[in-house]
Amino acid sequence: MSELSPIETHVKQLAERPVRDPVLRSSLTPQAEEERDGIPLRDYLNAVRRYWWLVAAAVVLSVGLAVWRVSKELPMFMASTSVRLRDPSVKMSGDLSATAAGGNADQLPGYYTDPILSQIQVLRSRAVAGMVVDSLGLRLHPEMPDFPYAVLGPVAVNSAAQEGDTMAVRFGAREVVATLSGVTARGPYRQPLQLPGVTATFARRPAFAQARFAVVSRDEAINMVLNGVQANPRQLTNVIDIAYLAYDRTLAKRVADASAASFQYLNAQSAQQASRRRAQFIHEQLRSTDSLLMTAQMQLSSFRKSVNAFSPQERFKATQDGLANLRIQREQLAQEQRIYDQMAQALGTGGRGGDEMAALAASPQVASNGGLVSLYQQMLRYQTVRDSLTTGPWSRATTNPDVQRLDSLINTSHSRLSSAVQARGTALAAQLRVMDGLMASDAASAAQLPDAEAEGQRLARQVETLQTLADDLLREQQKARIDEAVEAGQVEIMDQALLPPGPMSRGGKKRVLFALLIGLMIGCGGALLLDRLNTSLLRREEVEGLLHLPVLAIVPRIAASGATGLRKKLKVPMANALVRRAPDPADALITVTDLHSAGSQAYRKLRTHLIFSTGGDPLRTLMVTSPGAGEGKSTVCANLAVTFAQQHMRVLLVDCDMRRSRLHSLFGTGRVPGLTEVLARQGTLEEAIRPTTVEGLHILPAGTLVPNISELLGGAGMRAVMAELSARYDLVVVDTPPVLAAADAEILGVQTDAVLMVVRAGQTDRQPAQYAVQQLRAIGARVVGAVLNDPDEKVADYGRYTYYYDYYSQGATA
Repeated sequence: MSELSPIETHVKQLAERPVRDPVLRSSLTPQAEEERDGIPLRDYLNAVRRYWWLVAAAVVLSVGLAVWRVSKELPMFMASTSVRLRDPSVKMSGDLSATAAGGNADQLPGYYTDPILSQIQVLRSRAVAGMVVDSLGLRLHPEMPDFPYAVLGPVAVNSAAQEGDTMAVRFGAREVVATLSGVTARGPYRQPLQLPGVTATFARRPAFAQARFAVVSRDEAINMVLNGVQANPRQLTNVIDIAYLAYDRTLAKRVADASAASFQYLNAQSAQQASRRRAQFIHEQLRSTDSLLMTAQMQLSSFRKSVNAFSPQERFKATQDGLANLRIQREQLAQEQRIYDQMAQALGTGGRGGDEMAALAASPQVASNGGLVSLYQQMLRYQTVRDSLTTGPWSRATTNPDVQRLDSLINTSHSRLSSAVQARGTALAAQLRVMDGLMASDAASAAQLPDAEAEGQRLARQVETLQTLADDLLREQQKARIDEAVEAGQVEIMDQALLPPGPMSRGGKKRVLFALLIGLMIGCGGALLLDRLNTSLLRREEVEGLLHLPVLAIVPRIAASGATGLRKKLKVPMANALVRRAPDPADALITVTDLHSAGSQAYRKLRTHLIFSTGGDPLRTLMVTSPGAGEGKSTVCANLAVTFAQQHMRVLLVDCDMRRSRLHSLFGTGRVPGLTEVLARQGTLEEAIRPTTVEGLHILPAGTLVPNISELLGGAGMRAVMAELSARYDLVVVDTPPVLAAADAEILGVQTDAVLMVVRAGQTDRQPAQYAVQQLRAIGARVVGAVLNDPDEKVADYGRYTYYYDYYSQGATA
């Protein structure tokens, strides 16, 4: 070796320069993205792109389930009827009841709540639903969800029908046969069939031959009706739309119409009962007044017969007129006081909502007191709500918080009502005392006049007072009778339900779109999760930041001719397995087979970086290793040796991976004799070293596998062999086993000038790689850099170096 190669000469010229530590390339590039909090949006998009198959699977599964669910759902039909809330007694009674009540008849009662919403709650009550169930015979429930109710005529189910019984029906050409509880009835269509507890009529023959009906409880049928009934008020009107949803269009129409009719009937019944109680109270008051009037008239008649008629003086007449007016007012006040005393007595005994209390509250004297009527109505509403909570199959105990709260509200209203009644009674008593004083004064003045004349005037005024009171009661009685006669409630049916022309929209498209969004969210979330759980090395920044080594080169995929394009089209998991052919050792030597490929250029860059990575020190021996198996170190080692040989250097490639030697198969040479024979002194270097097809490149194969490999590599013989090989060749490249697999790499690391660590993108885990570098540094090995091997194009998947591969592939085909 008397002559120096051009590379060795250039290296010696650089030896005088100061030694510099290896510079991490990541420290020279802007790190704005790394300094941000969180994960950049580009990393999210790249993660979704890498796991697009997971996103697609989630979307397909979610949309498929939604489509299947929508396709399996039965069509729903909705029928709607409209009702108007009004007071029908206004036009027929001449607005008398509205005037007596002191308000507008079209204004619905209610002070603390919305009257329209209150009526909607009544509409959705179990009482209305129960009437619908009884009128349509809905306790007889078909087992077929979409049974055509147009086939079914009038149905009646009474208490004799047992819950859980099943009625089997067979439809013939001319007759229908039904069996229930062992009893069979047959008859032509449109004729009622009498069965135990059930009377059913079938209008016509359906498309199927038989059907089964279950007898459900009344409560269950009511719940089914309530689940389908909808009541929606029209904005700024007193109109309510009553709709019902069902699987059959005829059933939807029937229940909607029956709900409106039942609601109207119950409302009318309630109004008629209120009018009847008011008329009864007025009738009793009128009978008492007529009796007093008759008595007064008889007394006046007897008095006039006993004394002759006389012409009173003007003063006497004026005095008596005043007394008469005072007596009329006092009688009215006294009557009003008696009513309030009766109310106070009823409230004092605990009465809250009986007929007597309702009759007293409906009296004209009390009805004119708006505040007291409001308090009474408020107490009745609370009592009604409490009764609905504490009665029925779902009644609540008295210890329930809602019941206790209502009890407190009822007691408060009762107390306020009692206080108002007592206050009104006290005020009336005070007025009576004042009026008695006035009457006593007038009486004292009249006492000076003849007693007979005074007595006559007194009796006449008494008759006049009672007559006036009787006339007022007669008018009120007439109003009450008119109200009772014309009272049809506040509900007026405006439009009957029409047969739905088709099923209502179930929002299938929206649900599928929502499922698509859910699938995208799940797929993207799963992609991000898998990406975050991936602990392998994928990017140059990760390798440099974790291992504190500069990445000297990124080696792209070495693919056979024509396979690259196909794999790019098959960006799916296991795509390599789909396009991978039988392995050919020659394909691994990309620096020999394709000089213009991206892989060849990567190895040339690696050669350049290695020459300058030692800071001017001559590089005579280089060890290539990896943290684990299958990371491509032998391929990197072979191609790197070829690139150095192509630089007109004498290069020796030594295979020290004796357990899994591969270099001899790459270059087509024999394994024996090899390094093992040389170290065991069973052969010479001249016999073991073989030339290759690459000019200037020789190979020393591993040789025979022996059990004491580590002892041979760590002995003095190996150091002597390395010294001799360094003297013979410009560069000795050593391929060793993985660092974590055996101690061979650590033994040889201290015998070489530099160590090159090969990591595979997407396979090499971070912790093993870090541990391997730490082991080499612990024994004093000089690790100059790392090679990011990317046979699976993992680095390109991250969107950072795609241009790196495309540039050379386009240039090679140009």
